[in-house]
Amino acid sequence: MENIKKKNDGGPAFPWCNPNPGVATGGDGMTLRDYFAAMAMAGDWASQFEQDYFSNEVTYPILKRRAKTYYRMADAMIKVREKI
Repeated sequence: MENIKKKNDGGPAFPWCNPNPGVATGGDGMTLRDYFAAMAMAGDWASQFEQDYFSNEVTYPILKRRAKTYYRMADAMIKVREKI
C-alpha cells in the first residue's frame, strides 16, 4: 500500500465541543484551509470592479486559476502558522 501524505488543512476552522456526546452533529464544518482560501477570495473580489474582472463573461479557466491562487495563499498561511 502506498504511503500517501495528506495535505495539512489546518484542522477545523471553528472547532467546538459537542455538548451532547453520542449525538451526530454533521461534522466539524469547514477546514482552516477552506476558511483562509474563502477570505482571500472575498478580499480579492472586494477589490475588483465588475467591469474589469468578475463579470458574467469571465471564463471557467480564469476562475479555476484564481481558485488555485486562493488555495496556494491558504497553504502558505498554514505553513507559516506551523512555524509560529
